[in-house]
Amino acid sequence: MRKIAVVILVLALLATSVPAWAGTEYDRDIVGDTMFARPLGVASIAGGAALWVVSLPFAVLTGSLHKTTQTLISNPVSYTFGRRVGDFDYQPPVNSKVDDR
Repeated sequence: MRKIAVVILVLALLATSVPAWAGTEYDRDIVGDTMFARPLGVASIAGGAALWVVSLPFAVLTGSLHKTTQTLISNPVSYTFGRRVGDFDYQPPVNSKVDDR
């Protein structure tokens, strides 16, 4: 009889605490951002920096150094570290100095 009472009590506690387990609609975005988008963002910063070094002589010769730096380094850094967690609609800030050709 005691085991039945304990089982009923445990089931009652579990049934009333289910709303505490419920998440928000943004949980998937936050988890996906933390597990996938941020590490990919760090990798894109490293890849962009490597491409920037390769493109540096050409960017200097053509006068597009600022635009190249903005695209390959500043935008990935801003996307990875400058946006809120779970915000996939983020747009990098527009820099008015991007007048390079």
